[in-house]
Amino acid sequence: MNKESRLHYIDNLRSLALLLGIVFHAALAYSPFFSNIWFTADPSTHRLFDYITHSLHLFRMPLFFIIAGFCSALLIAKSSSQHFLRHRSKHILLPFIVFLPLGFAVYFHALSFGASIAKPIPPIFAVFQVIKEPVISTMHLWFLWNLFQFCLIHWLLKKSNLLEGKLDGLGYNPLFLWGALPTLLALSLMGQPIPFPAPDKLTPQLWSYGFYGSFYWLGVGIYKKQHKLSSYHKYLWPISVGAALSLIAYFALLPVAPTLDEVINAASTGHFAVKQQHALHVVLQVTSIILLTAMAFLLGHRFLNYESKFSRSVSNSSYWIYLIHVPVLIYIQMPLINTNLPVLVKFIVSVVVTLLIGQISYLLIVKNTWLGALLNGRRTNKKVIQRA
Repeated sequence: MNKESRLHYIDNLRSLALLLGIVFHAALAYSPFFSNIWFTADPSTHRLFDYITHSLHLFRMPLFFIIAGFCSALLIAKSSSQHFLRHRSKHILLPFIVFLPLGFAVYFHALSFGASIAKPIPPIFAVFQVIKEPVISTMHLWFLWNLFQFCLIHWLLKKSNLLEGKLDGLGYNPLFLWGALPTLLALSLMGQPIPFPAPDKLTPQLWSYGFYGSFYWLGVGIYKKQHKLSSYHKYLWPISVGAALSLIAYFALLPVAPTLDEVINAASTGHFAVKQQHALHVVLQVTSIILLTAMAFLLGHRFLNYESKFSRSVSNSSYWIYLIHVPVLIYIQMPLINTNLPVLVKFIVSVVVTLLIGQISYLLIVKNTWLGALLNGRRTNKKVIQRA
């Protein structure tokens, strides 16, 4: 297997992690647990979507940040730390700066549109009426802002030659994997509600540094030891069984859904008040996160290590689709509130139409334009372009 072909699974896993975001955000509308939280909460709900949303929430973004750290290490190895910072500034920071104000405007229009047609209006609109000065959120673009912070720290460490590069291999050190990583994750989540929120503030979120930053650094370490990944395939079955058992226990201890008053208070203060928390639940949550993420990564390494025209097309468009998908979902799901369609049909329609709009808009206005170069870099022939 040549070096380039071994990287196809990273590209495919990255696009999968992003596109699962569409499934996650679409499912929130039909989840009883999130009915007081999500913009497009539908009166028709089903417990199935509680399981979908919570399960995806536990591993999707940790997987993304592992891949982001892997790609950062790859980029530095192939070029230099200076080129790395320029690349990350152009393809992560600049899209964040461009799309954040655009996102505010589109969100406002989409929510105004939804409020004018949806019957009944989702409960969270009561929050909008009460809160006049909400805490500024980076919305679903928080991952760009957090990722750039991690990349900047990574660059500073490489530039200063701190510990002479020893930190690069830390992510694959057994002591880190089996000791420091679970401890850091547990300590980071101990002060957060369950399920843990998105670190969507402009100010640095220290718990995110301990949580998502740990996965980023794990990805850096995996890049250094990627030749050993195949030896871990034999552990897929026990990892999968452990993930299933920990997930069952996680759901058994899941607290009650937040009330509308708690959501209003969170909108006022910028964070959810942490209820009395059982340490066992935090440990189970961390166990589920680690095992589910490991399972997803190893399955991707084993079965997604290929390139095709379809996978390349999906990979190229996934960044754009993720950037626009939440407002698109609002425009789609608000009218669906007024229909009597079965909840599963509403969910499928939401996901499929969002993906179609995202793919078509990518082909028409992004792929061969400056916007495509901004998001994906300039196109090259038969070269796997790694992006975070």
